Amino acid sequence: MLLVLTQVVEQVEVMWERSKDVSPAPLSVSQLRVLFVLERSEGANLRALGEALDAAPSSVSRLCDRLQAVGFLERGLSATSRREVELTLSERGRAYLAELRERRREHLRDVVGTLPAAARSTLVTGLRQLRDAAPVVHRLDDDGEPGTQSA
Repeated sequence: MLLVLTQVVEQVEVMWERSKDVSPAPLSVSQLRVLFVLERSEGANLRALGEALDAAPSSVSRLCDRLQAVGFLERGLSATSRREVELTLSERGRAYLAELRERRREHLRDVVGTLPAAARSTLVTGLRQLRDAAPVVHRLDDDGEPGTQSA
C-alpha cells in the first residue's frame, strides 16, 4: 500500500510542477507556502508568517522580497502598530493562486475522469479518510479551505 501511495504522490508532484507554469516567474515550494499562508492569514506580519512556516526571520524576509519583486505580495504599515509591517497578497498573487488551482484541477480531472464511477467513489472515500487522519498524526500548517488547497 505504501509503495502505491508513494507512487501516486510522486505522480501528483509531477502534475503540480507542470501546473506551476501559470506565471513567467515560477515559484519555489517555499514561496507557494508563503502565498497559501498569507491567503489564510491576511495582514500577517513577518513574525507570524515565520511561525506559520517554521522558518527563520531572515529566510521569511527573503521569501517575501522575491514575492514582492514579482508582484505577488504587498507590504504595508500595520493598522495597529506603526512598527509592524503587514503582508498581504496582491491581486496578481491571488490571480496566480486561482489559476494554479484551476490548472491542477484540470490535470486531476483528466486523470480521475478515466476511472469507473465506482472507483471514483472509493477513491473519494479513501482520500477523505487520509486527509482527516493526517493532522492527527502530523502537525500540518494547511487546514483545508480555501487557502490551503495545497501546493
